[in-house]
Amino acid sequence: MRIMAEICVSVEQLERMNKIHRLELRKIRKMNERQFQTFKKNFSFGHLEKITKIEAEELLTSMLTLNLKMQSELSGKKIEC
Repeated sequence: MRIMAEICVSVEQLERMNKIHRLELRKIRKMNERQFQTFKKNFSFGHLEKITKIEAEELLTSMLTLNLKMQSELSGKKIEC
């Protein structure tokens, strides 16, 4: 039997991650594939060994989109954890 814990994320946490992911995306876009492969372990998704530069850009874009959607849903609501 697996018990799922409720995850509670604050708007402040989402904003912090949004800044990190935007910075990472800007850095990655300035790199070529070889540079990316050398430095990818320094990014938040660095544990994904076989990820390409394009996949990383798509992943970060998706994460940013989800982050903004969650921020939109949380803003104005009182959330108790």
